[in-house]
Amino acid sequence: MNRLWIAAGVAVLIIIAAGWYVFGRAAPEGQLTIESEAAELADIRRSVAATGAVRARVTVEVGSQLSGQVAELNVDFNSPVEAGQVIARIDPQTYETRVREAEAAVATANAQIALQQAGLQRVDANLRVAEEEFGRVESLLERGIASTAAFEAAEAALESSRSERAVALAQIRNARATLQQREATLNGAQIDLERTVIRAPIDGVVINRAVDVGQTVAASLSAPVLFTIAQDLSVIQIDAQVDESDIGQILQGQTATFTVDAFPGQSYEGRVDQVRLAATNESNVVTYTVVITADNPGQRLLPGMTANLDIVTGEREGVLSVPNSALRFRPSGALEALARPAEAPQPGQGGGGQGGGRGGGGMMDRIAEQLDMTESQREDAQQAVRSAFMQMQTQIQSSGQPPDRNAMSQLFANALRPILTADQMRRFQQIQAENAETRAASVWVETGDGFLEERRLRIGVGDSRRTEVVAGDLEAGEAVVTRARMSEG
Repeated sequence: MNRLWIAAGVAVLIIIAAGWYVFGRAAPEGQLTIESEAAELADIRRSVAATGAVRARVTVEVGSQLSGQVAELNVDFNSPVEAGQVIARIDPQTYETRVREAEAAVATANAQIALQQAGLQRVDANLRVAEEEFGRVESLLERGIASTAAFEAAEAALESSRSERAVALAQIRNARATLQQREATLNGAQIDLERTVIRAPIDGVVINRAVDVGQTVAASLSAPVLFTIAQDLSVIQIDAQVDESDIGQILQGQTATFTVDAFPGQSYEGRVDQVRLAATNESNVVTYTVVITADNPGQRLLPGMTANLDIVTGEREGVLSVPNSALRFRPSGALEALARPAEAPQPGQGGGGQGGGRGGGGMMDRIAEQLDMTESQREDAQQAVRSAFMQMQTQIQSSGQPPDRNAMSQLFANALRPILTADQMRRFQQIQAENAETRAASVWVETGDGFLEERRLRIGVGDSRRTEVVAGDLEAGEAVVTRARMSEG
């Protein structure tokens, strides 16, 4: 029995020793590797991707207001047309018959007026006779020669003649009204006859023909479409659908580049002409229509082609930038002991070579350069902005609260409006819109003593790789941490 216990104990010791040999030996120490990339001047281009169909800026569907058989076609697909040109005819026989009927009715109405006017002349003659007879009998009655009965008979005959004349006048008015009605019917019949001739409403090109000679068109509740005419294909329009998450970046006048599958490798350029307010909701996905116009050299872009667009929503040239991975990096784990958080930059401090300073001097230097301001404009603008800063400080002191960002932008815009030209003012407002996109962020740099130091920034436009540094304590050439990992030593 003791031997069994001894054997069991030896087995346990062997297992423990093997486990220590396999698992208990110290793992090799890990080495911390910090990866970084330099902040550098770069060109940044931010864009929103979208698709849309190419179409003519003005497209007109030409229909028929009349029912009938197509008797003549003068144009075909791709035919150029001019405004007023006859492009088709509806068989006019039925409408010609209606015109003749209406003309006959007008002639009848004219004859009826002539008949009524002749009757009026007869009534006028009878009235004159009755007036003369009444005057004669009245004179005899005054002299006691005529009787009262004769006077009353003459008076009754006069009243009857007057009534007959009133009736004759009413009949003439009725005949004239009938004439006007028949003439209106004739005009309607003539208009319908004219409508059998289909004319081009605009200058353009026929891009669709929906009928053939001999085909019957029926115009009941809606006019059947015979042709579709596109006006001036040298300029095309693209109706792009942009997601609601991106529509806030789209502004009128922005540049857009696009390609079509028909011409691979060929890029075209347009501009945002309109951002439509009406939203489209399909399967709980909300999109907005953005209208882009572009030149169509050689008219190679055809209506209906699908355009793949990149709408440029922000573009910067030669600005200080950092890699996007540096903005995502945060010290964690063992690195937290090496991290030195920094204070946020105070208002008015510049950074990244972008310029700053009290009273907006650095800001105005940058804006003056961007707007190509004259020396006189620079001096006036400096004074106006300095006054705007003083006004802003007064508001802060009185209210105890910083002014709203939009109110500040409007304050500076109002200060510069009398100084800038219309074109400079538009560019300044665009700069304001771009600056409104800035936000707070931070990056980390490795110091000489091995610590990680936080640098707080204001960042602006970014693309898929890099983001613009608008302000903050960072200079071109400084290495910012993008990644930290433990590797085997």
